[in-house]
Amino acid sequence: MSAKLENELENQLACELDKVKQELAELKAEYEEFVYIVSHDISAPLRQIESFSEIIVSKHGDSFDEKTKRHFDLIKNGSTQATQIMNAIKSYSRLNTRAKPFTSFNSNKIVAKALDNLSSLITKTGASITCADLPTMIGDEEQVTLLFKCLIENALTYQLPDNKPVISVSTSDDKHYWHFRITDNGIGVPENLTVKIFKVLRRGVSSKKYPGLGMGLAIVKKILQKHHGDISVALNNDQGAAFSFKIAKDLPNE
Repeated sequence: MSAKLENELENQLACELDKVKQELAELKAEYEEFVYIVSHDISAPLRQIESFSEIIVSKHGDSFDEKTKRHFDLIKNGSTQATQIMNAIKSYSRLNTRAKPFTSFNSNKIVAKALDNLSSLITKTGASITCADLPTMIGDEEQVTLLFKCLIENALTYQLPDNKPVISVSTSDDKHYWHFRITDNGIGVPENLTVKIFKVLRRGVSSKKYPGLGMGLAIVKKILQKHHGDISVALNNDQGAAFSFKIAKDLPNE
């Protein structure tokens, strides 16, 4: 191949690559605009439904029979849940953009912060949580704090009745990744759901038994993708779940 032809091919490939990057940027912008418009257009009428139903109940609730009261409770609960879902979707979509540069932080401190945010739930459940000495690493400190909060909250929530949660956080590393493992003694995850639970608005159990929207693990997955990592779940011995995830050591500030 002549030098001239090789140069022409390189230029052509560079142009094609620039074109693909531009198309991806446009698709990303369209997606973010779509999420904003849909969430805004849906959130407004939901707030109206909730507000007007509260006004009606406050003015005429004393005259309602039991059936009518149940109907208004369903309206209120449904609109509240729909609003929570829209807010969760907006939070998830914000993870697609990262304005903050990656910084160095101590993971012991962010886990302590996550536990502090969950203090009332930890006290309520009587949970026992042990944590190994964790590394200083590079990443988005706010996002990684949210990651640990979601996973530990998940372990606290999905428990059998009257069971006191026992949760462990451990770590190891290799040349390219920090590896973390969070185990619990909860209800576990069936093998056929180990992929599904990381998808948006997907749940492994009924919301009637366990509260939640099915967004926490999807957020965890998205954060790990931003940190060039991944996550999987398996049975923790004979009871509970073991979430194993990794975060790249060498992260570019893109």
